[in-house]
Amino acid sequence: MTSEPTNPLSKITERIRTTPARTAALTAGIFMAFAFVLILVSVQVTSQPSFCGGTCHIMKPYYESWRHSSHKNVACVECHIPPGPSAEIRKKWEALSMVASYFTGTYGTKPWTEIEDAACLRCHERRLIMGKEMLGDVQFDHSAHLLEMRRGKTLRCTSCHSQIVQGSHIAVTTSTCILCHFKGQKAGEGTARCTLCHLNPQKQVKVADGVFDHANAEKFGMQCTWCHAQPKGSTGEVPRERCATCHNQTARLEKYGDSVLLHQKHVTEHKVDCMDCHLHLEHVEKVNLKTASARIASAASECSACHETGHSPQLDLYTGTGGKGVPAMPSVMFAAGVRCEGCHQMETGPHGSMGGVKRASDVSCMSCHGARYEMIYQSWKQGSERRTAALAEQLDQTARALGGPVGTLLTDARFNLGLVTRGHGVHNIPYAYALLSKSHEFMNEARRTRGLAPLPRPWPEPPYQSPCLQCHSGIEEQRGETFGRRYAHAPHVVGHKIECATCHRPHDQKPEGEITRFGPSGCESCHHKTAVIQKPETCAPCHGGVKTGTVKSFRGAFSHAVHIDDA
Repeated sequence: MTSEPTNPLSKITERIRTTPARTAALTAGIFMAFAFVLILVSVQVTSQPSFCGGTCHIMKPYYESWRHSSHKNVACVECHIPPGPSAEIRKKWEALSMVASYFTGTYGTKPWTEIEDAACLRCHERRLIMGKEMLGDVQFDHSAHLLEMRRGKTLRCTSCHSQIVQGSHIAVTTSTCILCHFKGQKAGEGTARCTLCHLNPQKQVKVADGVFDHANAEKFGMQCTWCHAQPKGSTGEVPRERCATCHNQTARLEKYGDSVLLHQKHVTEHKVDCMDCHLHLEHVEKVNLKTASARIASAASECSACHETGHSPQLDLYTGTGGKGVPAMPSVMFAAGVRCEGCHQMETGPHGSMGGVKRASDVSCMSCHGARYEMIYQSWKQGSERRTAALAEQLDQTARALGGPVGTLLTDARFNLGLVTRGHGVHNIPYAYALLSKSHEFMNEARRTRGLAPLPRPWPEPPYQSPCLQCHSGIEEQRGETFGRRYAHAPHVVGHKIECATCHRPHDQKPEGEITRFGPSGCESCHHKTAVIQKPETCAPCHGGVKTGTVKSFRGAFSHAVHIDDA
């Protein structure tokens, strides 16, 4: 059987007929492969943090804060995409939508995202969440916040770890902690208990011009609220107008007072920062003279509701203001933020139908500073009383000598004296002594204007300034017995201008029980020099009673009385 001869023209025709279909199919295949590769590349590229920060300018602040955070080695998608394939697809779709919005100019300027707890627990295992952590000096228990209802609310990781403050990426926002613990709570009680979060710091801190050892707080049973007060101002409330910044539906705005529903929707179901709604709340007032003055003045005004005169002299003395001719000298305790009730703790006797009056005494000082502070308190009290009495006598003497109108100088002198007397000098002893010294100057100036000789100051004063004198004011008047000998500070401090540190170590360096850094022999190193021995009369101030007894010697009892010539 003979085959038909092949027609070359028909083959060419057939090839031409089938080529467009093949070409289209091949083109479609190549396009699909390219699209698939493009999608894979896009997914990979958009998963890189650099894409977020380098492509979209509205993301740059967040990218920079992430780049300098503790999560800088964790890609954005690891947290922003929760575990699971469906979530991966959904988040990628959202991310690509954001890219499209950016390039089409339809994006918003405030990105919004929610991070699921599951994304956090992918790295932070539940066994770590069960432990306690330290945030500064605050002890924090994750389990109590995440596994239990807190004040009727279910919290999420991002309830505390957020980015309210720009540049602090997913860090703990303490303002949220403070709001939750202190809103609607009385300071020192309930969730506002200091020891609930703070361990008692076993260290010394410098406040104003003094040093406070927090170990004494536990040792002497002090209360934190004696010094640390919650300031007046915001209580963390939610202004109604803040709701309108996000919502414009009447039905939603009518739910303003339903706090349970609002917290369920905003805190539990969605990651809305607490501070987006609530006003900022401070749980401890920052110590400065302006706020401390306002706080203590407020306490005084509460007393003045019953007492017409209030506590103005005490307040003026404590704040170091109100005197004549003396610059402001706030008490160290006032500058450190110690409130009135920090010292006025004891109820002493009836006070109408309202209970006792809380007074202060040396026990108040001892409750914070220890038993040895009783001596300092008594020296303040006695020194202030001694100086005011002596100055009052000189002012009366001057008034009688001047006769008739006493003039402004003597009036100002009496004003300062009255401020110290009525305000009680122990409230601020350095300021009280400065006021009394200025009063003495006013008095002598008044005497000079009338041709009268000035009167000597009826108390000694140190010729130098020393930080020791903040507490040991009036030490120059102290007398007593040291190492079995009579001792007076006046000849040393005033007469010879010997500074405190010459003989005494600072309290934080002084061994227990030490009086002077030299011991008994330190006195002899100055007093038993040849020049002194040649002047026997200089021995009497220390050895004045030497003739009243005998001294043991290798020859028996020795009596100085028969050897010293009284002449």
